Amino acid sequence: MTQPRRSIGFLATGVALLALCACAQQVELSTGDGPGRQSAFFQEFPTPLFEAIASGCQGELDRLTLVSERELLCETLPTPEAAASLILQFGGDVEDLPTLVTTLEATERDEGFAVVTEYFYRVPQLGGEVAEVRFAEPRVQRIIQRAFTAAGGTPIL
Repeated sequence: MTQPRRSIGFLATGVALLALCACAQQVELSTGDGPGRQSAFFQEFPTPLFEAIASGCQGELDRLTLVSERELLCETLPTPEAAASLILQFGGDVEDLPTLVTTLEATERDEGFAVVTEYFYRVPQLGGEVAEVRFAEPRVQRIIQRAFTAAGGTPIL
């Protein structure tokens, strides 16, 4: 296994770290862009990056959705402690557990691809609506930056 392949594989590890987060940190309740969103530019489609996310979303508590050949979504159940914290802190519904959502999407540009990844907790509410809880996790952000670079991308700040 080459070094870049291992670095890209760490992206799945970073996403797993998020599932363990007990959310005792500063979080933001939002419905749009915010913390947890990063992007990079690639001259060629980053197949290894998409493969790393897809392979990291194969656990018993994971659900992988291939939205298209350029977009995927991974949903993971958090730990029981993190789920309880999210439900209590954000008025969630105990009958519909929160999930950690990780997305990866590539959009073709003139000379390559803009790739955006984001992560957030989706917390179903008692009234039937869904809250998106977004937060910055510096360790995961560094892992994503390294994965983008290892896959040949240039991070977009």
